[in-house]
Amino acid sequence: MDYLDEKSMDINYSTKYGDTYVLMENAGKAISHFIETNFAKGKAVAVVCGTGNNAGDGICCAESLRKNYNVSVILIKGIADLKTPEARRAINNYHGTYYGISELEDVISRSDIIIDAIFGIGIKGVPREPYNEVIGTINTSAKTIVSIDVPSGFPSNLAIKPDFTVTFTDKKTGMEKSNSGKIIVADIGVPDPVKTSVGPGDLVYIPPYNPLAHKGMNGIAGIFAGNTFPGAAVMASMAAYSTGPDLVKVFSSKLNRDIIVSRNPGLMFYDVDTVQREDMDGVTSILIGPGMGRNDLSRKIIDYVLDNFNGQLVIDADALRLLSPDRIRERSAIITPHSAEFRAFTGLEPTAESAIKIADKFGITILLKGVTDIITDGKNIKYSTGGNSRMAMGGTGDVLAGIAVGLSSRGMQPFRAAIASSYINKRCGEMSYNKYGYYYSITDMISNIKYVLNNKI
Repeated sequence: MDYLDEKSMDINYSTKYGDTYVLMENAGKAISHFIETNFAKGKAVAVVCGTGNNAGDGICCAESLRKNYNVSVILIKGIADLKTPEARRAINNYHGTYYGISELEDVISRSDIIIDAIFGIGIKGVPREPYNEVIGTINTSAKTIVSIDVPSGFPSNLAIKPDFTVTFTDKKTGMEKSNSGKIIVADIGVPDPVKTSVGPGDLVYIPPYNPLAHKGMNGIAGIFAGNTFPGAAVMASMAAYSTGPDLVKVFSSKLNRDIIVSRNPGLMFYDVDTVQREDMDGVTSILIGPGMGRNDLSRKIIDYVLDNFNGQLVIDADALRLLSPDRIRERSAIITPHSAEFRAFTGLEPTAESAIKIADKFGITILLKGVTDIITDGKNIKYSTGGNSRMAMGGTGDVLAGIAVGLSSRGMQPFRAAIASSYINKRCGEMSYNKYGYYYSITDMISNIKYVLNNKI
């Protein structure tokens, strides 16, 4: 796990279950259980707290330990600086003694155990004053140090050097004995449905915009679509454009140019019959398939793209009928089949087990569309529910593929892009239904993409 994994899980938990304070209490109890199991009662324990949820975990731990240990809480910046509602709730529920940073050295000198609750995994860069001095004081104290979730300052060089780290749900990326001491993984009660279900928390993986970026640095999406059915290219390109890449290049029959460009003058159009390798310069992700038709020209286009482009691929619709899995083995590829396309592409029944098998065997990501979408990279699996029966109309798959290529072009990893695309697509269908009932259209769905992304709902 990393910072975004934990943040995503917290958001999805709160969406489904509401109050996340119960997780903070469980985290505190997990730490206190470790102390009670490994250290004699009556020991002096100093809990050194920052300002975020990691501090809240530490404060909950302190309250749990008070009955059997001599507990002191140190608030590096004081009660007024606790940033999160959960951390403020924790200090309100704490009935023991707490001190300010001026008393840090004195409290540590008379303590046997130091619980590090300064930073969680959200910190960026190297800790600054006064935290760097606090970390130095703890590291040179010669006391037993127990870190909560990750050592504070991790993964920078200026971090707590604990004897133990009690981490939650799963070991965090980069944690080893050399930087975290003995690692204990604790279950804090995150339900399995939260771990495997798609939700708004999965949008945290969408890369932020660089304020110093110039054109192209936020991604360029390429779309090979619509030779036979130009509407598919329109829907996919409009969806991709709505996810925020700097450019969207559409490669289709020159006969469809006016149809496609008239819907969005921001699109760049290329005649697929005369496409040159330089036309794909700068493209970071390519979608192949929607509305292409199953003919020799489509086969030629698919071969051309696969032979001349090594970036992220999204493969949908007719392309799945013209390709074998071996052709994209170990490519950075997302395939987005419905049930019939999955059977045609794999020869297997469209089940979670089959999707995992194919994704693992060929090193690709599969987004198997259905009432519940199944998303897997062969090692991990997520289930995406929602939407409504109106999404059986033509075009929703083109929109989904367009969202996927747009997000991929911005640098999202395939599995994360597939998850977010499924969530966005279903959420857009729900929003459209809430406004128009069953009488909404594909363009209604596309118009909602920007709203979902902007509001992270």
